Amino acid sequence: MRWSRYSRLFLSQRNGWLLYNSASNSFLQVGEELVPALKAIQEDADGYDFSGQPQLYFTLRSHGFLVEDGQDDALYNILKMQRLTANYATQTLLLTIAVTRNCNFDCSYCYEGNRNGLPMSDEMADKLIEFIRLHSGLKNVGLVWYGGEPLLAMNTVRRITQGVEKMGKNYEAGIVTNGYLLTKEIADELNDLHIRWIQITLDGKRETHDGRRYLKNGGPTYDRILHNLEGLLKSDYKGRISIRVNVDTRNEDEFICVHRQVMELCPEDKKQQVSVYPGFVKGDDHPDVSCFFNPDDKGRFIAETHRKYGINPLSLFPSKAQAGCTLTKRNAYVVGPDGELYKCWDDVGIESLVVGHIDRFNDWNMGLIAEGMTGCSYLDAQECKECYYFPICDGGCHKVRMNHLRDGKTGSCCSYFKNHLEELLELHYEEKQKREAEKGA
Repeated sequence: MRWSRYSRLFLSQRNGWLLYNSASNSFLQVGEELVPALKAIQEDADGYDFSGQPQLYFTLRSHGFLVEDGQDDALYNILKMQRLTANYATQTLLLTIAVTRNCNFDCSYCYEGNRNGLPMSDEMADKLIEFIRLHSGLKNVGLVWYGGEPLLAMNTVRRITQGVEKMGKNYEAGIVTNGYLLTKEIADELNDLHIRWIQITLDGKRETHDGRRYLKNGGPTYDRILHNLEGLLKSDYKGRISIRVNVDTRNEDEFICVHRQVMELCPEDKKQQVSVYPGFVKGDDHPDVSCFFNPDDKGRFIAETHRKYGINPLSLFPSKAQAGCTLTKRNAYVVGPDGELYKCWDDVGIESLVVGHIDRFNDWNMGLIAEGMTGCSYLDAQECKECYYFPICDGGCHKVRMNHLRDGKTGSCCSYFKNHLEELLELHYEEKQKREAEKGA
């Protein structure tokens, strides 16, 4: 019997002693009188006499703070097995579909700026439907409409949706849009198109946003997006609405302004559908995807936003890590407008990163696929294997990890909890206490 290496006992200046285990995700407040016993158990669990404290033994064992010899070592392999099983699961086909690389915006930082291309043709859409049909052994299909700006190619979205509906598979979709073309007519279609979530991006308050996310003629976009969002919130759309606010060192104070403005637009019965969250980015040349960020700054931002405004931009409490992304999943691809396939959203339009094509099942770049799925895996990194945070970390952005390994660079892909765990747990505990007090009042 031993004290789990994933257990952490720490003193909160405001809340006393707190005990957390990253493997079981258990979190307890500890009375001052128990601290000497816990420290003795940490030193020598086998030698500690629990005969007078059976409840303490039961609590520590049942919550994973106290484990059998070798149990912590086995946990790594168990978690690795679970995550690999999820990555290699064969029941679901996940496709992010860039129905066009055209866009009505000319964002200053767009990583697709020099990648030209026509919208997906009807012929190519039909080939994509056939590609999906040929995955006959897969029961589920998940599609993400992407671009460019996917609302510029709504006829293609409708065409592919109709083709998938006829297959009788479990099917749902999401869409990533700039929101400028999200008219009432399109909002009224979303439920019928099986679109269960929608992401719209803002870059801060009106002045900041319009200085970065402007039309091709330089015109502003913020007010139109907010108008369309208000219409969406008044519609009968039943899916989740995610408002991503791009945050960097220059506009981080604007997040709360956007959060308040969006929530003021939101009817009471829609608040559970809407989330406003930060997308952490770097400077003018950042890519507009969620996986590139500085984890330490991210943790600081989350803690400060909660303290100042009582808002949680992201979770204060860890969750069991989700398994992978398109790069790491066997049956997941990004589809370009010409039917070419990629393994990362960031790769669309880069010829050297094409891994295959929807109408050819030979001559695929299996080496590139394997590099993303296994060659850059955090599951094989010794520092990750030994890390206290491994049970609550999914390895961060795998594309960043791949690029670091290729270039021989170092850089953190770690969880934002890594340098802020105790601080965020304190805030979570206080929030929970406040909710319980309000409930009992």
